[in-house]
Amino acid sequence: MSPEIEKYNEKTNRFDLQTLLDTSRLLIESHDFDFILNNLLLISMGKLMVNRAAVLWYDSRKTTYSAIKKKGRFTLPDPLQVRRSIFKSRTTIFCSDHEELHHLSDHGITLLIAIQNSEQHLGLLALGPRVNDQPISPEEIKILESFVFMSGIAISNSELVSELRETNRKLDYKVQELFTLFDLSKAFNATVDREQIKRLFKFALLGQLFIRRFFLIITRNSRPVVVTQNGIGSDLNDSQMSALFSLKKNIVKVDDDLLKQLPFLADMQISLLLMFNNNGGDPAIMGLGNRINGMDFEQTDFNFLISLGSLFLMSIQKTYFLEDQIEKQRLEEELHIARTIQQKLFPDRAPEIPGLQIAAKNVPSYQVGGDYYDLIRDNDGNLTMAIADVTGKGVPASLLMANLQSVLHILHPFDIGMVEATGQINSLIYQNTPSDKLISSSWGRFDHKKRTLRFVNAGHNPPLLIRKGSEPVQLSEGGVLLGAMPTITPYSDMEISLQKEDLLILYTDGVTEAMNHLEEEYGEERLINCVKALRDDHPEAILENIVADIKNYSGEHIGDDLTLIVCKVT
Repeated sequence: MSPEIEKYNEKTNRFDLQTLLDTSRLLIESHDFDFILNNLLLISMGKLMVNRAAVLWYDSRKTTYSAIKKKGRFTLPDPLQVRRSIFKSRTTIFCSDHEELHHLSDHGITLLIAIQNSEQHLGLLALGPRVNDQPISPEEIKILESFVFMSGIAISNSELVSELRETNRKLDYKVQELFTLFDLSKAFNATVDREQIKRLFKFALLGQLFIRRFFLIITRNSRPVVVTQNGIGSDLNDSQMSALFSLKKNIVKVDDDLLKQLPFLADMQISLLLMFNNNGGDPAIMGLGNRINGMDFEQTDFNFLISLGSLFLMSIQKTYFLEDQIEKQRLEEELHIARTIQQKLFPDRAPEIPGLQIAAKNVPSYQVGGDYYDLIRDNDGNLTMAIADVTGKGVPASLLMANLQSVLHILHPFDIGMVEATGQINSLIYQNTPSDKLISSSWGRFDHKKRTLRFVNAGHNPPLLIRKGSEPVQLSEGGVLLGAMPTITPYSDMEISLQKEDLLILYTDGVTEAMNHLEEEYGEERLINCVKALRDDHPEAILENIVADIKNYSGEHIGDDLTLIVCKVT
């Protein structure tokens, strides 16, 4: 070889080496995937003077190749079937030298070079024939292989940078979500206005996730309630809400199968359902429409929605709890006032009646009750005593009890027999009260001159007459409960003569139906035995000991009002 040719080749090799170094620096510094592929094709085509080239990208799942970048006019099969294993032992293959690659010659491809880095196979550089029909020299192949290897490294770097950028983007988005949740938490905690909390929730969904259509259902007082909704058109009914709560998964993407089961979701354009266990309490469910930016929901979106929904639920429950507390305090105050008024309806003290010692007491339970007793002394020194129990508790029962007292005091001055008076009271109550409000009552008139007691019992616990040396007698003569039916058949009465030391016990069912821890009733027999053991005492002492015995029996838990009248003939 002449010195001139050697000098030319030396210059060419230096030029190729310098070009390789400059290009590698350019590729490595670039993190643009498309830029790297374009340079790979253009430099390869320029170096070898070929008019067609392509980058065939390897799909590891399908084990096939696809042309992702081409230069020149030619077509390739997609996908392209080439065994990757033929490049394990060599990097460059001429299609004419390998039987499996002959079919690529029909598409104008003569040379394949593996694009790879030190860890993985990425694809192939496919090149057509040289325009001058000159063979490719081994030196050119080496230069080209080095250039392709550097391009593979640059591609890996670009993918790594893209992954880092995506990771940073997601991290920034996550930080933004955390700041959003933190700001919302402060805003939610700063108000107890339920409508303001709903507005904040709506703006968070729209501003953060571009969700305009949604609903959120909670369980309140054992029934589902839509606490907030937007853009869904018609309201959800109870059966639809119950059907939503029957779903088992916490995250449900609405598909065709679910729409067949719950077609109303299609009308509301709901695409996602999230279930909340509500800190182990009653569950809640949120329905969401598609995002208005067209993007699908990702796992990070689910996490944000669950956190936002839980924060919103806690804030809403706080308002309900506060509302319930205010209502409870209001009711307690009203009940206290009602109890005070009710207690004032009872006699301040027992009247003094010749020949009769009297003690009476009402021991209230925790709320307003329907027990009533009265002791009315007439101008002749005689006594009208009454005891009654209205069905139910609370303000309605106390109002009916007050009405009974008013009627009794109105009728008392008139010379009306007890039978007729009881019938009139019954008719009045029947005509003016609901059918479920009844009164059991027992009342009598004591004549201190005759030492007699005339009484009528209207469905009440019969008063007990306890006489020395005799079995207790139940004073049950009378008729049905007051208010149960019109007075068609007159009530009956009875008059008995009383003797010295006779005890008369009038009581409501709160006495005999008091329960112990085994749910066993105090009972009439225990009441009688308690009275017998105390019969020589004053009625006040007898009454207080009965109440103490009941409290001891029931463990201080009084489930119903206790009302007692104890009379002793002197």
